[in-house]
Amino acid sequence: MIAGKRWSTPWLGLGSVVLWGTVLVGAANAEDAVERPNILWLTCEDISPFLGAYGDPLAHTPHLDRFAEQGIVYTQAYANAPVCAVARSTLLTGMHSPTIGTHQMRSRPQLPPEIPAYSRLFREAGYYCTNNVKTDYNSSYLEDPTLWDESSNRAHYRQRAAGQPFFAVFNDTQSHESRLDRLPDGFRTRLAPEDVQLPPFHPDLPEMREGWARLYELITRVDTWFGQKLAELEAEGEADNTIVFFYADHGGMLAGTKRYLNMPGTQVPLIVRFPERWQHLSPHPPGSVSERVVSFVDFPKTVLSLAGIEPPARMQGRIFLGPDTEPPLPMTPLYRDRMAERYDFCRGLVDGRHFFVRNFMPHRPPGRDSTYGYTVQANWRAWREHYEAGKCDPIQSRFFQPQPTIELYDVQEDFWNVNNLAELPEYQTRREEFEQALDRWMIETRDLGLIPEPLYYELVGPDQEFATLYEYAQSDAFPVERVLEAAKSASQGDPERTTEYLSLLQEPHPAVRHWGAYGLFLVRQECAEVRAGLEQLITNDAFAANRIMAAQALAWSGDRDTAFATIYEEADQTDHAYVFLLALNAFQYSHTDDRLTRADWERYQQKKTPIPRGPGAGFAQRMVSFALENWPERPVVD
Repeated sequence: MIAGKRWSTPWLGLGSVVLWGTVLVGAANAEDAVERPNILWLTCEDISPFLGAYGDPLAHTPHLDRFAEQGIVYTQAYANAPVCAVARSTLLTGMHSPTIGTHQMRSRPQLPPEIPAYSRLFREAGYYCTNNVKTDYNSSYLEDPTLWDESSNRAHYRQRAAGQPFFAVFNDTQSHESRLDRLPDGFRTRLAPEDVQLPPFHPDLPEMREGWARLYELITRVDTWFGQKLAELEAEGEADNTIVFFYADHGGMLAGTKRYLNMPGTQVPLIVRFPERWQHLSPHPPGSVSERVVSFVDFPKTVLSLAGIEPPARMQGRIFLGPDTEPPLPMTPLYRDRMAERYDFCRGLVDGRHFFVRNFMPHRPPGRDSTYGYTVQANWRAWREHYEAGKCDPIQSRFFQPQPTIELYDVQEDFWNVNNLAELPEYQTRREEFEQALDRWMIETRDLGLIPEPLYYELVGPDQEFATLYEYAQSDAFPVERVLEAAKSASQGDPERTTEYLSLLQEPHPAVRHWGAYGLFLVRQECAEVRAGLEQLITNDAFAANRIMAAQALAWSGDRDTAFATIYEEADQTDHAYVFLLALNAFQYSHTDDRLTRADWERYQQKKTPIPRGPGAGFAQRMVSFALENWPERPVVD
């Protein structure tokens, strides 16, 4: 434990980050030599702050615990997104993913040259920059050769020029969710499954207990790797010259954590240690605990400042270390959008005490998400089977049911986000404060999540006025306030707003029309006026995404025949990966997928959708493969 202190276990609300710092000297040019620190990021994947240094009684993390005794433990550190690619794009650029268009999981939008990348800025300042080995920047920056001096599984700071400072990243993948059920045959976890303390939303199943025991085993293996990397730094003679960060790329990893906008999905360990030579840059002495809320968007500005490099004004974070420390934001933003093959749109804020979430697509049950988790982990499959057998209690069942539009949790008392306070009278003032703050943030940052992904490539591109999503979002062509107003209204699915939703179908911006159709989908009202409005949109709208959403709503408004025929035609004719993906989702959310034959799915399996470049087509094919593998059973999605 640090400084003799014992904190509550992570499930009572603690999270952290460890940053360790020492200094490095010099520049590549000896005549211009200035003392500058090396910076080393030692990162891992898919873990919440389940470490001994955070008071977790089940953890065995001796190297990280000793490291924390010499540094600053941040008890409120967050990945802004609960999944790797989106979180890493924010981490690379110091800009929020929904601002630059990298918020959809495994997409590859083109970024304009003015979007910063911290590693490029370090290189320009004379640093030797290496990455070993994960990139996953969710954008065109994946192919950018200017980001690193070397990015490979051989990249190492020892290959720099004499006297040259370095910025190095080493990422350990041992704790990735795909490793949980791939531990070597015959291994024995240190922790007995019966000793696991399950969160309240996980049913008490052998697979769930085994999963948690394996998670702690993987965290111990990360701890061993971390100790080896610190010993290597010492052997290289650079320990006194280097600032070292330890953190995870987001929280997780068992079912209901990673990929979800909740505390276990977003809160990460972060510890910062400054060696004596650079202790003057630390806001706290060794062995301290900081309750300041920090997130990934803050990291690039902070490390640039520590190295004496002026951060670009475009970066959206706050510096939290060094002489240029800035005051934190009163609330830190978090976001979740499409996860693999399932569209979603959630935004959150956390202030260290309360965690607020708005679900813009509340019809989607979280547990009917992408198939990946069910493929790689037995605990996912066991939980779903337990629920479908009618054996889950009300808390455990929520994972497979539609979501509330608004969630509010006391994270100090309820780390697992079980008790939603949003409707309690005594929390209405707090709820309103969060709602207003989220509106301001989404407007100020020009949140691109408000625009459905299949619309992107019809609004921007080489033949359009705007070449990139970022440029479009920053222009007057994106009426962000109006689209936000429409999305908020639609997400309520209020039958008394039916007339309003119908009026949205007539608006000039396609995203507003999309939200009008979505509102009618939630209302599910069978009446001639609603059918007429939706049919008119199907006939007249120029955007496939809007025609598909109108058809999805029409199926619940009394005309399943036209709904199915519309979605079927869009799926057949499109060569656009994300339009095809939206159509496959719409078959299921409209409950018209029972009309698809095995021959239809086999034809879809051969379908080529080359637009856009990137992995979009793969997600659609994942849905197709799942349907064929489970034929004739239909997946339950809502």
